[in-house]
Amino acid sequence: MHIRILGLFLLLSAVSTWCRELGSSPAPQPLPPIGPRIYESFQFPDDRLPVIDGDLSDWEIVGGDYTQDTFQLLNFFYHDAAKRRAYDPAGFDLRVRTGYNLSTNRIYVAAEYYDDFHNMDRVTPSRREVGVDDIFELVVDADRSGRAFVYDASRIRLQNTHAQNYHVYFHEREANHLWAWGEQRWLEEEPYGKAASVYDGVHGSSGLCVLEFWVTPYNYAHPDGPQLSAPAELAAGDTIGMSYAVLDWEEDETPGTVHFWALADTVLMYCNADFTADFVLAPREDRLERMPVADFRSRAPRVDDPRAIQFDNQTRGEAASFLWDFGDGETSTEPDPLHRYAGAGTYTVTLQARNEWGQVRKRKVDYVVLWR
Repeated sequence: MHIRILGLFLLLSAVSTWCRELGSSPAPQPLPPIGPRIYESFQFPDDRLPVIDGDLSDWEIVGGDYTQDTFQLLNFFYHDAAKRRAYDPAGFDLRVRTGYNLSTNRIYVAAEYYDDFHNMDRVTPSRREVGVDDIFELVVDADRSGRAFVYDASRIRLQNTHAQNYHVYFHEREANHLWAWGEQRWLEEEPYGKAASVYDGVHGSSGLCVLEFWVTPYNYAHPDGPQLSAPAELAAGDTIGMSYAVLDWEEDETPGTVHFWALADTVLMYCNADFTADFVLAPREDRLERMPVADFRSRAPRVDDPRAIQFDNQTRGEAASFLWDFGDGETSTEPDPLHRYAGAGTYTVTLQARNEWGQVRKRKVDYVVLWR
């Protein structure tokens, strides 16, 4: 189910790679040219993997070099070339970061999505039908084999084999965010894929949605399961084919209208891997070796003082300072604080650790639960 995070505005305002507020800034001038698309994907170290919970605090180490936003997308809903680039951040705005990890052999994606009409239509009865929810669509061609990989219904068992197309719902459908084109239902579930999102609005509302997920790329994905398939082997310095798009359904305009915003120069990226962008798998950044890894635990409340929680700092590496946010409006700069809550409730706790190389945060959602 949807993960509700207390203090979502704090989570969003603290992301260091943001250069503007989503949903408000005008389009930059001049607009980027249409042409070859080459991007970088961040390498997550084993001890800094993002937890898929809709909280992007563990993405703060991912810098702007690994980020794309609305103004690098084209809207293929329009046939007029000028309108394809007629950006209106007050109606649609997107920021995407990508990463990968060598040990897990997974691709990680974080998307922050502002929409003036969040479509959460649930009328489609079958998971085999895409439906009209707002969708993040990811195409991965790990070995850059190219060519068409989505076919008509008569060749369905050949779909999604040498490249994969994932529809990742911004708003969860039928207990699952992921939908893989074709018959490879196993790609949608752990340990092959996982997703989570945060959005507190209702159908038709406006606001910011946070989506994060990971998928496991395959050079050949057999419909009958991973035992007959060939996983990709991600390696630093390699280039993979990868593009994404957002299907933004706008029932407040003409019912059924969908804007197809894509990180590509043709709409055919969704079915032909020849048209995906190049993503270079970046080497591990040296600065991460010098930054701390924030973590913490807590001790159970004392019997004689059930609202007093002792927090034990488990941060690895050298940190010059700490800042605790206990989720009730109170903070502390002590390394291992004892905090007394004023009342019963559920509290999200965040620890920030800083040194001269940067700052990192660890947030644990609904971590403290006090019944009395």
